[in-house]
Amino acid sequence: MLISILEIIGVIIAVIWASGVVYLLSKGRVFKWFYHNILGWHLPSDKLQEFDGCSFHAHCKICGKEIMQDSQGNWF
Repeated sequence: MLISILEIIGVIIAVIWASGVVYLLSKGRVFKWFYHNILGWHLPSDKLQEFDGCSFHAHCKICGKEIMQDSQGNWF
């Protein structure tokens, strides 16, 4: 019983380590679908951003959706 638990923990650690290596080698491109599609994080485009007096507005680089920056700097 103890050996199987240690093997499971070892496999979990190996998978986490391997995913970290893939992430570092791909400079984040592999997980872009997860960040954008699952978590809903957007990246502002490099084009001119509009300011309406309260928040910045831009378009997402990935999907083209109009996004807005809140007071803490997060884009949604």
